[in-house]
Amino acid sequence: MFNQYESLSTPVIIFYIMIAILPAAMLMVYIYRNDSKEKESPLLLLKCIFGGILAVAIAIVLELISDRIVIYLLTIIFQPTQMNYGILTALFVGLIEEGAKLFFLYRFTWKNKEFNYRFDGIVYAVFVSLGFAALENVFYVFNTQSIAIAAQRALLTIPGHMSFAVYMGLYYGQAKVAEAQGNQEARNLTLGAAFAFPAILHAIFDGTLMVNEILGLVIFFIFIIILDIVVFRTIQLESKSDALINPPAYDDIYCNTSLNQPNPIVEEVHDETSTSEKM
Repeated sequence: MFNQYESLSTPVIIFYIMIAILPAAMLMVYIYRNDSKEKESPLLLLKCIFGGILAVAIAIVLELISDRIVIYLLTIIFQPTQMNYGILTALFVGLIEEGAKLFFLYRFTWKNKEFNYRFDGIVYAVFVSLGFAALENVFYVFNTQSIAIAAQRALLTIPGHMSFAVYMGLYYGQAKVAEAQGNQEARNLTLGAAFAFPAILHAIFDGTLMVNEILGLVIFFIFIIILDIVVFRTIQLESKSDALINPPAYDDIYCNTSLNQPNPIVEEVHDETSTSEKM
């Protein structure tokens, strides 16, 4: 398996690693800069990237199992056509990969004290997803040793993973807000959406490519253009409208500052005096 890499020189190996991880790193920087209220600690972001790397291992195992399930379904239930194979495989890949990402996203960030702004959900989800995408990209680049494949994935696949993650993080942040408000039903619904929405987007992304049809390619590029426009617009809007998950209570504002809390009785007397003076 590793014989094909023995002939690669150290500079070539470094070059392949750089072109594999650079697109993901650039998008991480973009998201980090859009975290306008309160930056996340480097340690937590590294944990998110590590979560994405762990998700790759889980996805590999589950996708090996899903391949057998797809073959079984094509033998027993569905017609064994390329289109059916592409659709079923894309569905399983979307569910498995986005599920693995969400699992580690939740494990590493949900109870973390730094998760205090709604936009943090997008930041964490994107770092997990791009950690996943970067390692996956390393595998693809080394296996193909193709600059063309690296460029194609840099322009399409890596931004695709980020796009799925933005919607995962959007609903993930909303779920955290719902929990803070004591709305358990809304929390569960939005956590479900944090899984379902990116899984569907991922399945569409892969499925339109895997059916090997001209119509599939047309749908793919239309889908990508619309998705990218909406996603980058969503990032800007969510960044500008970001808010605390647990806004400080009225009393807390004065407890944590040197401001004196207004006395309602004094304020009322002051108002009456002002009215008398005007008369």
